[in-house]
Amino acid sequence: MKKKFVSVLLALTMSTTLSAGLTSTVFAEEAVSTASECSYDGGSGTQEDPYQISSTDSFLTFAANVNDGSNAGYADTYFLLTNDLDLTGIDWEPIGNMNDMENHSTLFLGSFDGGDHTISNLKYESDKYNCGAGLFGVNCGEVKNLTVENAEVTVTDGTSLAIGGVVGYNMGSVDHVTLKGNSVITGNNCTGGIVGGNNNSVTNCSAENVTVIVIGDNEFEENHIVQADVAECGGLVIGGGFGGTIDNCSASGTVKAEGNEPVGLGGIGGCLEMMDSITNCTADVTIESANGGHAIGGLCGYAGTHSNPDVCLETEGFSTKNYPSVIDNCKITVSIKADGATHVGGLIGTGLYYYGEETVFKVTNCSVTGSIDGAVTPGTVAGRAVGSVIESCDADILIDGVHADNQIGTTSCMYESADQ
Repeated sequence: MKKKFVSVLLALTMSTTLSAGLTSTVFAEEAVSTASECSYDGGSGTQEDPYQISSTDSFLTFAANVNDGSNAGYADTYFLLTNDLDLTGIDWEPIGNMNDMENHSTLFLGSFDGGDHTISNLKYESDKYNCGAGLFGVNCGEVKNLTVENAEVTVTDGTSLAIGGVVGYNMGSVDHVTLKGNSVITGNNCTGGIVGGNNNSVTNCSAENVTVIVIGDNEFEENHIVQADVAECGGLVIGGGFGGTIDNCSASGTVKAEGNEPVGLGGIGGCLEMMDSITNCTADVTIESANGGHAIGGLCGYAGTHSNPDVCLETEGFSTKNYPSVIDNCKITVSIKADGATHVGGLIGTGLYYYGEETVFKVTNCSVTGSIDGAVTPGTVAGRAVGSVIESCDADILIDGVHADNQIGTTSCMYESADQ
């Protein structure tokens, strides 16, 4: 399931630097920003005097200036939204993209401060390849202090990845961002309410009454997922997280799989394996899969880290710090309806078998309430947890209408990623 993310990460030769308080991703071929101050409604683009965006016209100028590649992604450049914006009727193109992995100049590398304002009625539909789609396509800088309302993002191309309501693919930071209203995010691989694919930090974010729809069909053969990157990784905050952290995030809404045998569905995140920590999160979520599935949980479908981070660094282009991954102080209310699905848990679906071993996690100070219907031998906390530790988790779960006490599902079957 990481196959496409691997190619994305390895395509980027990057280093992280601190400049004027902004963590930015700097590329070897980076050019000097040529933005004109007259393009915006004030400011000079510094941290002390950010460019001001007060109208839809100047916001569209900002997006175009990132996407034409002439401003080197606005590295070390600061923007401040000073008014609410309505994008009704606008033919949107996500800010920053990596559709051409040889061209790094179209990534967003700056700082966008929403100023606690709201951008409403974003609509983006595509049947073409997208590597990162949303309000922002690819963020390698920071997006913060922003509310997005009534977003509709739909990508039907089966080879696309990282579809989010606010950020498609996050390699920087997303902080104090809210997605609310009747927002519906639809995609095939790594589809998230706020962030589609994540490889850094997501903090203090909230998805309110959001619907995430995972499309496409998967196939299993002899305990092996036959396809990679199909019908997988859907969550209300993050679709797929492959490195980094999630802290103090909340979610409410529905995660729905429309095809056959989806993998990795969760309330906060769908696939959160290789995430160092998931802490202080809450969710009230309904998860629906009408045609089987694998790795489904109220917090996340997949979780855990690998014992040898060098394996991940060599094969995936990123590494982890914590082993096992930390899952602490998360409180989940969930209704899971998944006929015939395996590795289903109230909190976590399972670890991922990857490069010869399962990823593992440690659960502390968590609670989960709700129901699981139709799944095969689920657990109140985890569907499978080989090598993992569940130290303290209060679970009050009805399984097919009956109160259950088994924290871990009773299954010896292990599914292997198609990426290997």
